[in-house]
Parts: sequence; structure tokens; C-alpha cells
Amino acid sequence: MQASKIRLSPAEAALISDAQVILTKNSIIQKTIALLSDVQEDLQQQANSFNLSNSPSPKISKGENYLGLPYVILDFPRISKGEDLFFIRSMFWWGNFFSSTLQISGIYKTRFHKQLCDAYPLLVEKRYFIGVNPDPWLHHFGEDNYKPISHFSQEAFAFVLEESQHIKIAARWPIQEWDSAANHLSKSWSFLTKLCT
Repeated sequence: MQASKIRLSPAEAALISDAQVILTKNSIIQKTIALLSDVQEDLQQQANSFNLSNSPSPKISKGENYLGLPYVILDFPRISKGEDLFFIRSMFWWGNFFSSTLQISGIYKTRFHKQLCDAYPLLVEKRYFIGVNPDPWLHHFGEDNYKPISHFSQEAFAFVLEESQHIKIAARWPIQEWDSAANHLSKSWSFLTKLCT
């Protein structure tokens, strides 16, 4: 048998020898789930002020491979009936950011379109982004997926809302703001929910 041609770099060899790397990563993911569980409790208390009775209960899920990196998400509300979507997704993406995203389509796009158009000045002030990619399930903040709403005039923003099959409005915060993340996500959720009720 020939010797394997698959070789590890020195950095890779050091990593596979250090179990603490994976144990630390697993601990961080568990702490992220706990953080989003605290956010979920807060959102459920706030939800009593909003008409979200037709939404299934909040859901936290995790994965290992969004563009190669682990993630944890909290969806609430999470209404999905064919083309009719109404989600607010709080997300932790390893090495990148925390984000809060309103995602609507179908009857919810029709229902909330005007409120979102009218909220343009607030969305600009609060530094929100608008999704510009036709794929509704991309969450990175590359220029092909999100653009700052401040880069659009109010008329251009309204045009994007009108022409898109789905609407995504999102904010993000650096991973380094871990200690403020729950507060950021909760405040954003409240703001986005008020736009749609």
C-alpha cells in the first residue's frame, strides 16, 4: 500500500492533538443556546402585547455548516404556509455576527408593505439592511445579499419592497458584543414586530 498523500499542515496537526479546542467550541454553542433561550423567554413575554396568536411556539435550532461555520438560530414568530412567510430570526453565526431579521412574503408582504415603506426614516436611523438576493434563505451580509437601507432613497426603498417576492429587513452586531447581544436581539425583535402589527 502506498503511503497516504493526504497530509496535515502543522496548524492542523496541532489542532487534532488538542481536544480542548472542540470542548471549548461545544461550550460556546451551549452558552449561545442558553443566551437565545433567555431571549426567547423575553420575546414570549413581549408577544402578549402583539397579535402573534397564530404563530407556532418559538424554536431554537443549531447547525454546523452555514457557509462552513456553526450557527444557532431562534425563530419567532415562525409562520410558514406555502408562499406566506412571517419570521423574525435571531441568529448567532460563528466568527461573524449576531443578527435579527424580519422575513415576510405572500399575504404578509401585502399586509405590511405600507408600514415598512413608512418606517424608512427609522430603519435608516437604526442602521438596518434590506435583502437584495432572490434566495430568501441566505443570511450572510455580503453585498450580493444585503445592502444598508441608507444607500437607497425612500422611493428606491419602496420600489425594492414592491418588486421583491420576499422582504428581508435585518440588523447585525459584532460577535465581540456578546454581553449586549441579548439586549440587541430583544430590542430589534420588538422594533420589527411593531412594524408588522
